Amino acid sequence: MPQSNYHQPMIYVAVALMVGIMVGNGVGMSVGVKTFAIVFCMLLALTGVAYCRNKILCDICLILSAVTFGAFLESRQIEEQRIALPKGRTACQAIVVGMPQQHGRVIQADAQIVTLNGRQLRPTLKARLSFLRDTLSGDAASVPALGDGIAFSSRLQQPGEGYRTNVDSHFDSRRWLLSQGYRAQTLISPYDWHRVALPLCGLGKADRVRLSVGKWREQLLGQYRRMGIQGEQYAVLAAMTLGDKSCLTKHLRRVYSQTGTSHVLALSGLHLSIVFNILLLTFGLFRINRWVSYWLTLLVLWCFVVLVGMPVSVVRAAIMLSVGSVALLLHRRSASLSALSLAAVVVLVMNPESLWDVSFQLSFMAVLSLVIMAPLVEGLWRPRSRVVVWLWSTMRTSVIAQLGTAPLVVYYFGNLSVYFLPANLLVSLLSMPLLLLSFFFFLSLPLQWVHLACVSQMLSWLLLSAAFLLNQGLRWMSALPGAAVDNIAFSQKQVWLYYFVLACLLAAILYEKRIKSSKSS
Repeated sequence: MPQSNYHQPMIYVAVALMVGIMVGNGVGMSVGVKTFAIVFCMLLALTGVAYCRNKILCDICLILSAVTFGAFLESRQIEEQRIALPKGRTACQAIVVGMPQQHGRVIQADAQIVTLNGRQLRPTLKARLSFLRDTLSGDAASVPALGDGIAFSSRLQQPGEGYRTNVDSHFDSRRWLLSQGYRAQTLISPYDWHRVALPLCGLGKADRVRLSVGKWREQLLGQYRRMGIQGEQYAVLAAMTLGDKSCLTKHLRRVYSQTGTSHVLALSGLHLSIVFNILLLTFGLFRINRWVSYWLTLLVLWCFVVLVGMPVSVVRAAIMLSVGSVALLLHRRSASLSALSLAAVVVLVMNPESLWDVSFQLSFMAVLSLVIMAPLVEGLWRPRSRVVVWLWSTMRTSVIAQLGTAPLVVYYFGNLSVYFLPANLLVSLLSMPLLLLSFFFFLSLPLQWVHLACVSQMLSWLLLSAAFLLNQGLRWMSALPGAAVDNIAFSQKQVWLYYFVLACLLAAILYEKRIKSSKSS
């Protein structure tokens, strides 16, 4: 990798911001938000004074400013999370803002609580509601729907309260719920809630946009169901194309986890880069100006990011693609580490609790590993056949990503896939056709108005077949002997030690390459 990539200031800002968030998490409540704010302003002013006089002092003040700013953000977030919930049963009114997901006899849905005991809340309170289904009546009306206003009476709990944890994993349910913005949770019996008409003006603007986007996404998902795509094939297509994982069963999640392909069920850089290239090629067919074509592609791409709910991995990939596109248009070389660092800074400033989110850690560590290690092994073998080139590239990417994320997977989930290499080859082979077919499927929907529904039906059959092949192939691999190593555990110290050793090895290889290049020159 180019040496200059390691000397980009954004990298130091991102690391300093993460260190500051850790500091804020540790001592934020004892120091206080105002103290961090005052120190940050002082350091920022000192940075401005030292800018023209002493560059070294300016850089030091800038790094310390980033650390202090991270501590300020985290301590403010912790302060906002300290909400005193009413004790005992509470009468609430809420608006369902997330698609309900069924888990056995329980249906979970995200909601914004707008009133507590008749008192209007400003801002509203995000809560995870768990509804016990009325299995005796089997009434479909006993299930809330997206956008419904409901009134219920139950005891509100702190996020994560009462959750059981796996002794072999360190996944913190409470931390995850807090990082996603939840401030309460509750279990509601079938006879303790009913629908009510609630005005959407009780929600904030961002929540109203999310609700509208969620309804639009549900309409698109309904097109899959209308064409007869059901069951596990529908669940995988909904997750891969529109980011809806509500229909993924525990068994299906287990299959993908055992084969090391769970990442394909969460929209990420793989999906977004395919979407980006599809859009770029589509606009290119109309012979649009290069600048206009790129900006239209980025506009549609960010609309897609909003449509799928703006998960961390998608926002990260969208920022990196945007930075790379702008650099290409300006005829500048794009620094991958700087783009990745900028994405981390944006995500953490928006929500500092994302640092503790498993998806944030896995997504950024996978990309960081690829950015650093891929150039080191790229020249080891240069096959001539296109098929072999694709196989070598896919295998190289899978192994590097596994090296970067394996300790985190073991630490949080307590298992590790053995057949991740052939499984990821299958995923790479079918993911591109799946996304291409889904793109053309949605484009073909207007043809039904002119009695050409056969086009959509053919594309839906192809989608169904590709998803079936993917599921069956991975299910077969997961059933092989020794498909996954379960019940293994890493401590936090072991995770840090792994990354320390890996960093030392990479530093030694880079140093050796630098010595060889200096001798040859």
